[in-house]
Amino acid sequence: MTSVLELVASSRGGGAVHVRELTGLFDRTRLSVQVAMPEDGGHVAAADFTTQGVPFHRTDIASGPSLTAIRGLRSLLAEQRFDILHCHGARAAFYGRLAAALLGRSRPTIVYSIHGFAAPHYALPRRSALLGIEHLLSPLTDAVICVSAAERGSFTEAGFGPPEKLHLVRYGIDAVRFRDVLVDQAEQRAALSVPLGASLVTTICRLYRPRDFETLLSAFARVRAELPTAHLLIVGDGPYRERIESLIEDLNLVRHVTMAGFRRDTPEVLATSDIFVLSTAMWEGLPLTILEAMASGLPVVASDVGGIREEVVDHETGIVVPPKDTAALYQSLLGLLANKGKARAMGQRGQERVFEYFTLERMGRETMAVYEGLTGQP
Repeated sequence: MTSVLELVASSRGGGAVHVRELTGLFDRTRLSVQVAMPEDGGHVAAADFTTQGVPFHRTDIASGPSLTAIRGLRSLLAEQRFDILHCHGARAAFYGRLAAALLGRSRPTIVYSIHGFAAPHYALPRRSALLGIEHLLSPLTDAVICVSAAERGSFTEAGFGPPEKLHLVRYGIDAVRFRDVLVDQAEQRAALSVPLGASLVTTICRLYRPRDFETLLSAFARVRAELPTAHLLIVGDGPYRERIESLIEDLNLVRHVTMAGFRRDTPEVLATSDIFVLSTAMWEGLPLTILEAMASGLPVVASDVGGIREEVVDHETGIVVPPKDTAALYQSLLGLLANKGKARAMGQRGQERVFEYFTLERMGRETMAVYEGLTGQP
């Protein structure tokens, strides 16, 4: 039986959600899986794994470099003798590969999943440092999983590979959780501080880069000028919260934008929304929130960044707009809010697309195929 340690650097965001879903997909008669992750107050908790019977190890790698954390990981790898160490995201890959390197020839096979290749988008000093680290550690990587073709292209363009090490495994979601969710609109909107009769545009994300709230709020201000019933709901939390609140005040949108903070009732939030929007300025992997919105039957308006075009079929399941283009975002939002029939049709096609192409079963099968290709065990 193959043993795998899934390592993720934070309980916040899509990487941790992905690991939670992934661990529930494996055939336990063929694969023994454990998880190492910080407990830093995010969407995913230790109990999400232990209730599945998946052993959990708290690993404090959520912040800057730590020799203590590296030594702790090395001890875990040495004690458990995993066949595969699967690192999710750049920080986990940094810590995991260094810890594994300390084991010498007895190290596990290393898989690195890229959930958003950010390094090329930073300013020069940090960009050079991050790319340099990746060039240094890349020889320790036996396989790379890219969650979108766009990510695979960016990784290749940055000089990493070789191509035979790169595997495309797009996300899958539990789409049934988001389909036909019944909510009491009055009750749900009251809980969210959203007017009952509002035309509701919703975004769900971490309030941090690469999100572009400047463009989103400027575009929404123009929508509001044309459509007084429009309301924007921002779900999530993060370092940019105060900056976003200041922007809302500067644009006189305090009564028309709700900052809902971190919430766990995503299916219900989406069920009471009319449009989903995601404004991104730089990099992107394959946003899970877009797939969840599509599964909910919502049309999506999103920036043309990373793998978003692999999710949203432009003018069929939503609208893809150039990044940082306030006018294009405004026109797309207003057009869908003003044409509910078109919005519903796009949402329905998006829902069908998720159920056809972005299933958990497909994601689990393709990930397992990567593991089997490395170990030679069917």
